[in-house]
Amino acid sequence: MSPLLFYTIALVIIVPALAVVLSENLFHAGLSMIVSFLGIAAIYATLSAPFVAAMQVLVYAGAIAVILLFAFMLTHDIMQPQLQSTKFQQTSSGIVCLVLAGFLGRVAMSSNWQVLKSQPAEGVPLGVLGKSFLTDYLVPFELVSLLLLMTLVGAIVIARKEEKDKAAWENDEVGGRQ
Repeated sequence: MSPLLFYTIALVIIVPALAVVLSENLFHAGLSMIVSFLGIAAIYATLSAPFVAAMQVLVYAGAIAVILLFAFMLTHDIMQPQLQSTKFQQTSSGIVCLVLAGFLGRVAMSSNWQVLKSQPAEGVPLGVLGKSFLTDYLVPFELVSLLLLMTLVGAIVIARKEEKDKAAWENDEVGGRQ
């Protein structure tokens, strides 16, 4: 992979990741997170790992991000947060983050990193991987699918309950005025 391509994709990952952290709008943060996940999938694709890239898109950019966006949309008063951070909290958390980043940077720079010769890894055919999902790892595979199904059903139940509550509130309000 060329350095220009790597830095371009890294920028596509880092800028939306910063937007996730700095955005005050949860919905925009969720959309930025999807872009960051897609950038990670691009890294996998350029490293000749198309299956891992596809799983990154399906699982993270698809399922997890959509579930989070559902949660954001079903949250009351998403655009007007009730909790406000004080200037002291913002300043102290910024200082803690800078100290931690400095410490990690110092450790990374002072470490004696060994450079290993890269050897191409032997790939596993996708058929073998699919067969192991449905034989050796059947229970975890089904538990994950059940968890995703329960999440979607829960989102639908919450959305319908809110619609009924809203309709009942509007009927009471209209009935009370007449």
